[in-house]
Amino acid sequence: MINNSDTISQSFSEKKRKDLMASLAIDALGMATYLVPALGETADVIIAPIISILIYAVHRTTLGAIAGFLEELIPFTDIIPSATIIWFYRYYLKSDSTFNDFVEKYRKKNSIKIKSQN
Repeated sequence: MINNSDTISQSFSEKKRKDLMASLAIDALGMATYLVPALGETADVIIAPIISILIYAVHRTTLGAIAGFLEELIPFTDIIPSATIIWFYRYYLKSDSTFNDFVEKYRKKNSIKIKSQN
């Protein structure tokens, strides 16, 4: 039988992996404007708010969303993988805090599920 801490660790690992995949996709979208010649920096005006919203949706950080927005607007900075840097910051530099936040949300979410089943 799997205990609760194993379930939480597995769920956290899965979220970590999904967030990495989402971050890489966001960064790829930000760089994709350079695939069409002469579109590059002009398209960034349209892409910047989309990137910002996606970063916020994945990482729940206003500062990160603003950084992603500015990175898209500043010419020739699309090469910077903002979303992936934010992912690295959350899951490696602030790993304990990120894990503790996840556990708190996980327990709250699952206690609601248990109560609603009764």
